[in-house]
Amino acid sequence: MQESKFYQRQREKTIRETTIKHILAVLNTKYSAEIVSAITPMIQNINDLQRLDDLHTAAAKAQNIETFTQMLNK
Repeated sequence: MQESKFYQRQREKTIRETTIKHILAVLNTKYSAEIVSAITPMIQNINDLQRLDDLHTAAAKAQNIETFTQMLNK
């Protein structure tokens, strides 16, 4: 059975919002709230789910915020 377009969009929206939440949670455990707040709008403007997934991994692996922001700016 094929998903309705509405259901598919809602599902993608939920996945996007959850992934952003997870990225920010990882960043907040590693860096100051001020730094994370400064880059939050850039993360929230991303709609590509694969890119968000890649950024989630990058947030966990980044040795410093500069490394993460380089990935964010690609």
